Amino acid sequence: MNAAKCKLNNNYYAKIDKSKIYIDYINNRVKIVNFHKISVQTIKRIIRYASRQHLSKVVCNCDTAYFQTFSDAGFILEGKIDSYFRGEDALCMSYFIIGKRKACKNDNMEKLFLMKSLNVKNSFKFSNNFKYQIRNAKESDIDELIDLFSSAFFAYPSQIYDKDYLIQNMNKNVLYKVATYNGKIIGAASAFLDYENLNAEIADCATYPHYRDKGILSNIIYLLELDLKKEGFISLYSLSRAINPSINIVLSKHGFNFRGKLVNDCNICGEFESINIWAKDI
Repeated sequence: MNAAKCKLNNNYYAKIDKSKIYIDYINNRVKIVNFHKISVQTIKRIIRYASRQHLSKVVCNCDTAYFQTFSDAGFILEGKIDSYFRGEDALCMSYFIIGKRKACKNDNMEKLFLMKSLNVKNSFKFSNNFKYQIRNAKESDIDELIDLFSSAFFAYPSQIYDKDYLIQNMNKNVLYKVATYNGKIIGAASAFLDYENLNAEIADCATYPHYRDKGILSNIIYLLELDLKKEGFISLYSLSRAINPSINIVLSKHGFNFRGKLVNDCNICGEFESINIWAKDI
């Protein structure tokens, strides 16, 4: 096994046998990045490694050809992402090292919020009379973005409060859009671009409380989708907090399909939260 530390935190990539993994201390899990030619024996080695690091979950988005391999290693299917691999679905496989991480403490409330979301499916209508300006973000916006994210999230599963992290993303493979009013950023969302597989993840959705329920995120996501269609992307998906009704409602309005729930998957606002999977072919 060899390892390389990330520059921005204590997380790092490593290899076990020939399989690349990401050790994610922030979310107390290991993600298997490269699953091709992986064996049950290698997967079990990864589980043992994660356990020695005191991590409680192992995850992998694999294609259908490897479903049985992960099942034989004790993984369960928590959901899927449509057309993730250049038109082929990804299966979201998970292994819980510690049993209590399987327990979904807000299950009833999350189901209620999901039903409310599904009831408004495909109801979004874009209006040209929108009074807030939406544009692509630039490096000079980063300080304002950090203020917005810090206001919206006490803790978050990625380094969105770090200026170097945001600059690195903006110059590499993430498209940020912001909404402004009187020259001030009031809302934002991003698309993480996977050019190899032609999918994009909608993430980092945030709005200041005073400007919520005004369609700001809906319009940002609509314009992100238009840009991604022009670039030839096939699949959009978003991993949204199951306990937050607003973002789930927005995604359902935009025609995203609910594809499962990742139980206790991310550390958000200081504790594990379950994450809804929403996906859409474009």
